[in-house]
Amino acid sequence: MMTGSFLLWLLPAKRIGIPALALVLALLASGCSAHPGPGGGAEKVEFGTEDGVQLSGHVFGSGSVGVVLSHMRPTDQESWWPFARVLKDKGFQALTFDFRGYRDSQGEVDIGSIDTDVEAALDYLKDRGASRVFLVGASMGGTASLKVAARSEVAGVVTLSAPPSIDGVDATPDLRRIAAPKLFIAARDDGFYARSASLFEQRTDDPRERHLVEGAAHGTDMLSGDSGPRAQGLILDFLRRYSE
Repeated sequence: MMTGSFLLWLLPAKRIGIPALALVLALLASGCSAHPGPGGGAEKVEFGTEDGVQLSGHVFGSGSVGVVLSHMRPTDQESWWPFARVLKDKGFQALTFDFRGYRDSQGEVDIGSIDTDVEAALDYLKDRGASRVFLVGASMGGTASLKVAARSEVAGVVTLSAPPSIDGVDATPDLRRIAAPKLFIAARDDGFYARSASLFEQRTDDPRERHLVEGAAHGTDMLSGDSGPRAQGLILDFLRRYSE
């Protein structure tokens, strides 16, 4: 990272105009951060899990219908920020958060406990006044969301490229217990994960839907590029239908 003195050395005093100086000061104020903010007027929040881990997140928007967005590996909550802004604009209250050990959350990475983190996020949105909450998870976040949906009251659950199990989190025994509406999305050429979406459809009861988008994008990557409009549209349509 360039220090303030080095930046000023690059711009000799006689040649520093007001615009250049303003740029230098802005860089210094931001610390040349590699992590831009989430935008969308998001509020930074913290909440705890039942086993005492403090998690960090952002809430976008407000309202009685909430959406918990759980990230995939190796990304963090930032991978959800563009879609969280979309949800806010559509009238939803969206929560992105980092699993334990990721980015700004405390604790060590422990994939086997991430369903506990999703549960805490669900409870947090309910405490903020959301009367109906959907769980939307990418890859491992989807697996954890399925486990929580089997034991907690949710408005619906959406998975993007979720495997049945991953590193100690196994949703397979829980699938038949999910009474809430379910939406399983995967990319057609994403091999194992496309087959997993079919497995979820076979092993869950109605209401349930499975959709394959074109290409091989995985998890939140499906929400951008060529598959973006359809993947986002599928989720938004699902949320609208089951929010009523």
